[in-house]
Amino acid sequence: MKGSGLRGRRGALALLSVGLIGTAGLAGCSGGTVSSGGIGYVDPETTITRFQTAERGEAPRLSGSTTTGSSYTTSYLGHVTVINIWGSWCTQCREEAPSFAEAAKDYASKNVRFVGVDTLDNDSSANAYLSRYGISYPALADPEEKLVLDLKSIVPAEGIPSTLIVDEDGKVAVRAIGAITEPELDQQLDYVLTAG
Repeated sequence: MKGSGLRGRRGALALLSVGLIGTAGLAGCSGGTVSSGGIGYVDPETTITRFQTAERGEAPRLSGSTTTGSSYTTSYLGHVTVINIWGSWCTQCREEAPSFAEAAKDYASKNVRFVGVDTLDNDSSANAYLSRYGISYPALADPEEKLVLDLKSIVPAEGIPSTLIVDEDGKVAVRAIGAITEPELDQQLDYVLTAG
């Protein structure tokens, strides 16, 4: 009898341990967890902020080599610019990539330019990503987060992916932290194009 009681208690403890481990595992898979890239970034919920004209700050000038080895420097004046910060290792970036490829085509005739900032990545993975999603606009290589640091006053370092829409005067009009869908991106672009 004593033996069966002990086995019963051990069995109950084993089930409780399995239950606690399972609960901890599930908690790690909910929103706001570390991304599958394993880099240590947290997938934030998407927050979109529009800045009124008087509140807009200057967009930092970004310069460097693209993932294909060309030199590139942002120029903002006279057109709207979309800056998308991403990495091929980022799940949310892969989810939003088709939206950016499509929007870049749709808004080319409206004088909107797109540029990517590929962070914590290598050129081979980045170029495979760009090819896979049909993205033809330039992507600045940022393997050591130097460009992301230039944007730190606007975008938190852990906010990958993030998107900035810069108006024709070179000022940040919209900031999206987290993945953005094509309808959301279109809506924000239309806002900047019509509101100025």
